[in-house]
Amino acid sequence: MPQTRLTRRVAGIAGVIAVGAAALVAATASGGTASRAADIAGAKALLAKYSKQPKFVPPGPAFDAKSAMAGKKIMSIPISSQIPITQVLEASEAAQAKRLGFTFTHWQNQGKSDQWVQGFNTAIAQKYDAIELIAIDPGIVKPQIEKARKAGIPVIESHLAGFGWKVPSNIAGSVRLPYYDVGRILAAWSIVQTKGEANALAIVAKDLASTADVIKGMQTEYKAHCPSCKLQIANVPTVQWATGVQNEVQSGIQRNPSLNYLIPIYDAMTQFALAGVRAAGKAGKIQMDTFNGTPFALDLVRKGDVQMNLGENEDWIARAMLDAGMRAATGRKVPADDYKAAPLYIFTKANVAKAGSPPSPSKGYGNAYETGFDKLWGLK
Repeated sequence: MPQTRLTRRVAGIAGVIAVGAAALVAATASGGTASRAADIAGAKALLAKYSKQPKFVPPGPAFDAKSAMAGKKIMSIPISSQIPITQVLEASEAAQAKRLGFTFTHWQNQGKSDQWVQGFNTAIAQKYDAIELIAIDPGIVKPQIEKARKAGIPVIESHLAGFGWKVPSNIAGSVRLPYYDVGRILAAWSIVQTKGEANALAIVAKDLASTADVIKGMQTEYKAHCPSCKLQIANVPTVQWATGVQNEVQSGIQRNPSLNYLIPIYDAMTQFALAGVRAAGKAGKIQMDTFNGTPFALDLVRKGDVQMNLGENEDWIARAMLDAGMRAATGRKVPADDYKAAPLYIFTKANVAKAGSPPSPSKGYGNAYETGFDKLWGLK
């Protein structure tokens, strides 16, 4: 679930992530003239592109993964094991590693930097062949990366940032995703749904590097297709979502009674955003869209609580992440754009049944990626 990056250094998630209450920054997204009419057709054209099932594009050259990974081990250290999308990604990677016959370890943690360090130390002591970071800024764990490199263990980054983020020279590669496009799609949806009169509140998490591109994408889309639309941004660090999102939504509605759209940019926020809408007495009156396609949030689309969820097929992305990890573990070059063709797909109440009942993180996107990765890895 993009271009310039607003990475926040975290002195362990207990540092900057845990700092202070989220700040609300009100700003118009356009910088243009309010008199210019909204280009709803332009916004619809963008949405049409992502209303079709995505096509599979191999992220790199084919190789015999089963043979290459025999006896090897990959350690995955996520920013937090408690985030729903993390759980899906880790489970998908583990399932594919089992098919390929090698050891994949999800280093369970609660988003604390000392736990990440313990993961590194364990991987080094147990002679893992690669370490994968999920959404952890490499700059935060630079000493640990250097220690791993000296031990001959390459480190890769996944699900942190978009294509505008420069991959640091001390890691073997990164699976970057089109977060800028995500921001544009979320904003375009609100433009169409409000008939060019969006007065939106976006709940973001600036401690995640991906957020900067999502924000930039939203601002670009409003400027291009709805210069009179308004966008407010409220920052809630990752570990504060359980309480902070509800508080920011409720207070944001109270401060801006004319608010008519809500964009919690990551769908793990939606349950807390809904609580804020209800607490503000606006249930059913303010719609929302979001991103990720996590099963529980797709179920909120089915129930009508969330109007649109931009899915990224977390199983598909997980295979791309594992692909990068295997290439690093076997001394292969990790492609510079290991997953440029990210599988973004718009889910609404009209088509969410395609995701299954209960929803699955992989259904609704077609099965071309399954056969595609099998062929890429020499399984077919």
